[in-house]
Amino acid sequence: MVNPTHNRYINWTLALYFGWLLSFPFYGPVLAVALPADFAGSFSPALIFAFFHAISLLLGGILLKNTALWKKLMLWSLAATIAVNAILLFPSARLWPWGMALLGASSAIYILGWSYPYTVSIPVTGRMRQMASIIIGANLISIFFNYISAVISPGLTLALATAPLFTALAVLLRSPADPDHVLPSRKAVSLPSPLILIFCLFIAGLYLNGGFMHIIIFPFLETDMPFYHYISTLPYIAVLLLLRHFGTRLQRYFPVYMGVTLLGMAFVSFALLDKITAGLFLTETLMGAAFALLDLFVWTTLGDLAFIYGAPFLIFGLANAATVSSIIAGDLIGSKLLQIGETHRLVTAVFAAAAIFSAFAVIPWLNERINKDLSAFKKKSEEESPVEAVTKSLPPKQRLTPRETEITVLILKGITNKEIAKQLFISENTLKTHLKHIFSKFGVSNKRGLLTLAAQKENDNTGI
Repeated sequence: MVNPTHNRYINWTLALYFGWLLSFPFYGPVLAVALPADFAGSFSPALIFAFFHAISLLLGGILLKNTALWKKLMLWSLAATIAVNAILLFPSARLWPWGMALLGASSAIYILGWSYPYTVSIPVTGRMRQMASIIIGANLISIFFNYISAVISPGLTLALATAPLFTALAVLLRSPADPDHVLPSRKAVSLPSPLILIFCLFIAGLYLNGGFMHIIIFPFLETDMPFYHYISTLPYIAVLLLLRHFGTRLQRYFPVYMGVTLLGMAFVSFALLDKITAGLFLTETLMGAAFALLDLFVWTTLGDLAFIYGAPFLIFGLANAATVSSIIAGDLIGSKLLQIGETHRLVTAVFAAAAIFSAFAVIPWLNERINKDLSAFKKKSEEESPVEAVTKSLPPKQRLTPRETEITVLILKGITNKEIAKQLFISENTLKTHLKHIFSKFGVSNKRGLLTLAAQKENDNTGI
């Protein structure tokens, strides 16, 4: 298993990377000021980015199999992101469609690589708190760029937007590669295609409203609320702070039930109360709170599913592709709805209501199925012997020999070297040779290190 201490830093690189993503390519304030005035594409740069992001998530999730490559994926995609970001500093509108497409692809690969340490290094019980911290950090970076984009030149703003990327790169370069550790195969439960399909459709229905939000609601609020930029992320961050504090005390599905409810209320207030400032403020508050709850639920559940079924690249790729694709669909549908006149608010609310009621119908089934498989995996983990727990993460080329397995079993029982040699009818010198090979394979220097590793594995398995 990858070192948890280093993974705390690696997980925080997502806050830095998401901060850049929210600030620039994904409908961010840096994009709004840095886009060349003569840009004349058929689609907006944010839409181009989102399209290639979704395609790359889908293809990467399906094609990438070797989780041992997680750090290389993160490093190379991060380097590509920085390079493309630098190219866009040249004032040429022709570069932007290509640049946004490349950024969409590179950012998708980064997220897929990151999904592995996120899956294996954070206990299920602590995932909500950790992810809340990551999302809060990303939004604070976005707020910072939202403010400075109004006071400094567009070129300098775009150049400064690479600062989170360079910081993430520095953290990754200082962390160990851990190339010999792979995600253990999960034989307790197999990857169920119906569950993954329904979960993807479920989040696609919810995040269709995200597309409506970006194309219809946000521009409307920016026009009619002069102070919108000062409060736009406050409800979102406030709810995340509460969830971070109380997350371990809440039931697993509280965030999604509450989030879907608030999302429905937000679209109702937008349809009925759009003529008064208090109504607009209510819409923004409900919308921010709803997506804070939903974002946290989705990212937490993705980590849990990847942990149970042992397929982080595939699960994160498919689910995030569904999320981004639904936002694109909401953007395109919302653009058409804007053309029908004043009734677009009511029609948007009807679309949102259909997605929300569908979500309510699916949540109980998802809850029952995931809890069932989580219980099966927990039971399997508890039945696993200490030697199985400690050896299953070894790569195939470093599997223990039958004799080394016998010795490891006896070590984990606390038997002395002299007694081990006696039981196995070998000399102590031969035993020392075997121990040297065993310790080398596990990456420890002595018996104490092996016992500590076994205890850590047991805690990981029973800490669900």
